[in-house]
Amino acid sequence: MTESQQDGAKGQKISMARLMVSIIVVIIIAIVAFQIGKQRLPQVDASRTKKIFGLSDPQPREMAEGLTDADGDLVADPPAEQTKWIDPQALLFSFVASPEAEKSEQAWQPLVEHLAQVTGKPVQYIRFENAPDQLKAIEEGRLHITAINTGNIPEAVASCGFVPIATPAVGEQKQTYTMKIIVPANSPIKKPEDLKGKEIAFTTAGSNSGCKAPMEVLLRQFRLNPDADYHFIFSRGHEQSIKGIAEGKYQAAAVASDLLDQAIAAGDIEESAFTTIYTSEHFPPLAIGYVYNLKPELADKIKSAIMDFNPQGTTAASQLTDDVTGFTPVSYKDDWALVRRIDESFRPAAGKATEEDKS
Repeated sequence: MTESQQDGAKGQKISMARLMVSIIVVIIIAIVAFQIGKQRLPQVDASRTKKIFGLSDPQPREMAEGLTDADGDLVADPPAEQTKWIDPQALLFSFVASPEAEKSEQAWQPLVEHLAQVTGKPVQYIRFENAPDQLKAIEEGRLHITAINTGNIPEAVASCGFVPIATPAVGEQKQTYTMKIIVPANSPIKKPEDLKGKEIAFTTAGSNSGCKAPMEVLLRQFRLNPDADYHFIFSRGHEQSIKGIAEGKYQAAAVASDLLDQAIAAGDIEESAFTTIYTSEHFPPLAIGYVYNLKPELADKIKSAIMDFNPQGTTAASQLTDDVTGFTPVSYKDDWALVRRIDESFRPAAGKATEEDKS
């Protein structure tokens, strides 16, 4: 081999070595970048969603054993045997479960007094800080009259024998609200698809607008799977989610429009502090009603008391939007059709969705 050939071979070896070094450097950089990316993105467990929600193809709820629906209104009928009717010496009442249960108790004293006057029975307010405890109390006969948030009503009706009779009204019109996904005003997130790889704050596992509806919308409409495509946490309430957006604590949050309006009016968040990236169809805000096995005459008195109660000018008004003038009759079969459709996608492995997962 000539000297020039030897030099050429040597040069090829050097070039090859440099190429190999470059490839190794690129691989190392890619590995480091991947590890950094893993640290920045939340580490998730897909089984977590299955455990909490049982998210799957929609399956209609079936009524619990012992409940019947002969008239097809999807609500439990009163027991056919009079011996199974209950006529409590004292009625137990609660409004929507909330971490601020003490404040709710004070606010709803006017309705407590009105119920007592119309029924002729003492009425005691019972505090519930979360919906699972509230539903359990209905099921076990420890709660006779109550108001339940939108998302937990399908379970309350089918599993606990709750009879929805009314919803807040503005004049003769039923009040409605929408689910909104909001982000801080300076966020790079401009549309739901941008939530991929991000974190969103849900309120509680049983909330319609705060959890079930946005999770279902992100999955069905935008093909974003919880845990796999985005991480979620529980804020424990709409007020906390709104406050978290105002403070820049959360990247995104799903909230009810009426509660967002209340927060704006109260000065808890400025309209300029957030951007809405999604708005849903309209939902009923809540339902108030009683347990199915009350003595019919007593149930009629409770219904009459609720229908003629006007919260305006009382402390109860603080728990509702300013324009609510009272309650109007509600049809669970018709008014909760969309809510039921969403709810039917959620079947937690352990039975009921839990709100204990705060991660």
